Amino acid sequence: MQIFFNVLTAVISLTGCISLFISGEINPLISLAGVALCFGYYRLLTGMPQAPKWSISLLSLITLLMFLIDVAAISDDYLLSVANLTIFFQAIKSFDLREPWDHLQVGFMSVLQLVITSELMRSIAFGILFMVFLIALVGAIILAHFIKSSPAAKIQVGKILGRISLLTLLLTCITFVVIPRVSGGIWGKAHQKGIRTVGFSDKVDFGSFGGVKLDPTIVMRIELGGNSRGPYYWRGMTLDYFDGVSWREAASRKSLIFRRDGIFALMPFNREKAVVQKIYLEPVDTDVIFGLSEIAAIDINARMINLDGAGAVFVPYKRGKAVFYTVYSIDEQPAADSYNRLYLQAPPRMERIGRLARSVTAGISDDSGKALAIERYLRENYTYSLDTPKPPADMTSIEDFLFHSKRGYCEHYATAMVMMLRLAGIPSRIVNGFYGGEQNAFGGYTIVRQSDAHSWVEAVIGGRWKRFDPTPAVYAGNPSQVSLYLDMLRMKWNRYVVAFSAADQRGIMRFITVPFGLHGLPAFRIKWGAGGVFAVGVMGVAIAGILFAVLRALKGGRYSFVTSEYVRLRKVLKKKGIEISPSQTPMELLSAAAKAQLGEKVSEFIHMYEGHRFGNKSLSAREKARYQLLLSQIKKGKVRQ
Repeated sequence: MQIFFNVLTAVISLTGCISLFISGEINPLISLAGVALCFGYYRLLTGMPQAPKWSISLLSLITLLMFLIDVAAISDDYLLSVANLTIFFQAIKSFDLREPWDHLQVGFMSVLQLVITSELMRSIAFGILFMVFLIALVGAIILAHFIKSSPAAKIQVGKILGRISLLTLLLTCITFVVIPRVSGGIWGKAHQKGIRTVGFSDKVDFGSFGGVKLDPTIVMRIELGGNSRGPYYWRGMTLDYFDGVSWREAASRKSLIFRRDGIFALMPFNREKAVVQKIYLEPVDTDVIFGLSEIAAIDINARMINLDGAGAVFVPYKRGKAVFYTVYSIDEQPAADSYNRLYLQAPPRMERIGRLARSVTAGISDDSGKALAIERYLRENYTYSLDTPKPPADMTSIEDFLFHSKRGYCEHYATAMVMMLRLAGIPSRIVNGFYGGEQNAFGGYTIVRQSDAHSWVEAVIGGRWKRFDPTPAVYAGNPSQVSLYLDMLRMKWNRYVVAFSAADQRGIMRFITVPFGLHGLPAFRIKWGAGGVFAVGVMGVAIAGILFAVLRALKGGRYSFVTSEYVRLRKVLKKKGIEISPSQTPMELLSAAAKAQLGEKVSEFIHMYEGHRFGNKSLSAREKARYQLLLSQIKKGKVRQ
């Protein structure tokens, strides 16, 4: 039993250390301290002597000094510095495991490590490690109880551990569901590294999309409502000023939007006709929120959002955090009531491009026809390629694309079209976002990757901003079924664990209370109506029942079968009015039972008990049944008054 206890404590320690390692935020050299942790527990399990006290104290002092240096000059982050400290302390303590308190200290370090990891990552791997930690912790507590109370007893530990572990997991799930969700959860410092994106800052260098188009990293997963129709352009932000080398946002000013009636409404809209997108956005290095144009409203866990004049939406302090939000979009082109001269701006040395634009649109009088002609010209006369050569010294990148290499990707096509439109007198701008995505049939949602990053064009046609995309379609291939299935599991984890919200809690409460004619919790700021009292009461009874079952299992598992039956016999006799004292021997118990005319059955019971308990006599299934039959007969027996 002691060896099993030591193994469980080793598992507890390793889960915390491994969780920090897989987060990818810990320095690999510091993670090597986990090797020392394994060696420390190997020494314990093989019976090797523990390290001298003076060496443990010296190493602990050195570790504390390293922590101060780490905070001041290396990590520059208290959370990561504490994580490094726990790894070193845990490794040192694994060489000094003399008392149960020592194991408790190592376990406490693992708890800290898991808490820190929960800030560094949201992966399903963390959930698996947490479950392993939870089961190992429960097992270690139970074994410590048995070791302390009856170290020599033969107990069916496996069965007890299995039952209590299941009860603990159930209790954990219930606690997870009922604990109140705090609004504004995306505020504060993010410790997860955001996915590095391009095109979603105030200034974007021309040609920066090239490397991103080769990156398969998943940026977001989207569940689309029934009103959706392709093609799907996930709009991010617009850029309006081009200096020949980079694009930047110069015209737009951001305005604050506050929540009303539980939603951020950007314009009036009909919910029944809106295209609903439930979006699970991975941690990215931008505050931009993506959605289909035109975005009419957003439901997101934030206090306020920013909206610029071009329709781009920003959520302050979202950067570097995973976010779940819902977008309501309407299928109409936004009005271009107020656009300025920036949408006609062009850098110097664009005369040749102007002549090309006039040549392509020759004979066309309306702006829509001119825009379509330029779009068609670029699609039909240029080749899509991520392998773009460096332009000659006397030529800009956009001139090289149009007149020399005639090869490029979405940035080249979109920039070329905007310049040609502006030089033809049509106000236009470039839009950066994502296009399309791959459908996951297992989960019924769309996967959008870094490689789906895209640039397209918006031009003023008939007083409204109309979308154009001059980039030719490119076949990206199909992902494997295995990868789609695994991503579906990650999606479910993100949706029902990471993004579990107060709305989900209300849905569960409603499911529980509606069959009883109640209406659940209208809001989780608990309003104590009939539904609220009933739902919380159900949860309270469930938790109390699980705790009672755990305590009863612990109490019952303390004894072997014959000892448990003997304890039950004492309780039965006590209920019949026979005086029972804690120090009473079996023979004294038999004497008291004989005076109450219960001696015959009790005598047989005690004779069997002493033979099995003290005589090392094996216990058969038939004898187990005899114990239970005798107890039943003693319960029914009449006591002489």
